[in-house]
Amino acid sequence: MKLLLWLGLLLSAAASQAQPLPATAQQALDSLLRAQRVPALAAAVIEPGRIRYVLGGARRNEQPSPVQLADYWHLGSNTKAITSFVAAKLVERGKLRWDSQLLDVVPELRGHVRPEYASITLDALLSHRAGIRPYNTGAEIKDLPSFTGTITQQRLQFAQFVLQQSPVPLTTELFTYSNAGYALAALMLERAAHRSWEAQVARTCRRLHLRERMGFPNRADAAQPWGHWQARPADSILTALGPALPYRIQPVLAPSGDVAMPLPDYACFVQLHLQGLLGYNNYLRASTYQKVHFGQPAYAYGWGVSQVAATGAPVSQHDGSAGTFFCHTIIYPSERVAFVVITNAGGEAAEQACYALRRRLRKLFLRQEL
Repeated sequence: MKLLLWLGLLLSAAASQAQPLPATAQQALDSLLRAQRVPALAAAVIEPGRIRYVLGGARRNEQPSPVQLADYWHLGSNTKAITSFVAAKLVERGKLRWDSQLLDVVPELRGHVRPEYASITLDALLSHRAGIRPYNTGAEIKDLPSFTGTITQQRLQFAQFVLQQSPVPLTTELFTYSNAGYALAALMLERAAHRSWEAQVARTCRRLHLRERMGFPNRADAAQPWGHWQARPADSILTALGPALPYRIQPVLAPSGDVAMPLPDYACFVQLHLQGLLGYNNYLRASTYQKVHFGQPAYAYGWGVSQVAATGAPVSQHDGSAGTFFCHTIIYPSERVAFVVITNAGGEAAEQACYALRRRLRKLFLRQEL
């Protein structure tokens, strides 16, 4: 019954993919575009049976071409939710277990890792509890050696390198955020499924009728939104980053943050999670969504864990940015709603704009004014 209801909800959502939010939402977005001076903003208000949108601004700040609903946006570290989603399906299929150990799945690593890493598991990697060095900054990534061969071979070489580095202690938040840990988790997924992480993401998205690309959107099509950043800390004007700029996510680290999607497609992905947290089986079982979102304190599997301040109700959220886009995603199961707000800029102004728009949209939603 719940599966049939989910199918009906998907059909309802698909029929309303281009449904706009009311004028109050557009006014809120437009005011933030002026106040924060980001090139563009786009947002989705996601309910179990419908998704509505608001957007405005330009694909790049040097030209007047307006953003469109079908445009691609870089998700940054929200990609981690996609990696954990692929992992969860493999666990449901019996190809892996949450407590599968890296050295059992990739046995050629035995004898080539520090003793502290001998028993790390898939769930420890996905929840940032394996002590893997972060590789979250350009300086760290710049010091990586060159890797060769197929992308899966490169991830194996990356694992051999990273697992010789001393581990980092867990923070007082119980985890230490690590992009490298997600590359190691992806290596486990590749061995279990016998195909690259990239191929698994593409296959999953095809099954769900979702569009996705790897890398910054304008790399494949210069007419897509360009990312923007402050070239120098003192700059007040954001610089548009063209397709030829060499800056990119290291391919071995793509599972931690290098997927781009149109907002309607990413919103449908988030809607699956909202439905699952409300008890509906869909691509994954409802119990699996509970595990993915709330199976660990502070940070579960591709999702951060927090609470509604007034009630203590659980909230699942994640932000993503490689410095050129910013994507804010948050799910309120107790309120039966989720929000995605995204901009084609990185930095403090981009983060403030996305958070402020989400707060305004949630207030309107709770007042039943959306």
